[in-house]
Amino acid sequence: MKSKDKRSYVRVLFNRKAKLILHGRTYEEQPVRNLSLIGMFIAGSFDAKVNDICTVELRETGRHTCLTLSFTAKIVRVEKDGLGLEFENMQPDSYMFLQTMILYATQDPLSVAEEFLEDFPPNQGASF
Repeated sequence: MKSKDKRSYVRVLFNRKAKLILHGRTYEEQPVRNLSLIGMFIAGSFDAKVNDICTVELRETGRHTCLTLSFTAKIVRVEKDGLGLEFENMQPDSYMFLQTMILYATQDPLSVAEEFLEDFPPNQGASF
């Protein structure tokens, strides 16, 4: 993802659970507190330190489909009640679905849509 101040992206409350894979250990059903285009805060108690790399999986289950989104992330903040993660790598379809989840959860869809356009300058793809 492009380097940008992490607080400049819109964060939305996100009431879902995620799977975190860290140091070969899997943490199932961890609550996600908030989500942005560049990262998330995942609640829980983890054996982690800043700059550790992990994998996060979000599942979207619908009436006729089930989708698992997988992200590689770097730990940028460790707190007693959770981790601040910055996305490092994801597939383009995961990124598009992430945009959709944020758009539906925000109170200000216009600002969020403007962030999307910043990631896709004319004639260029997303930078991950």
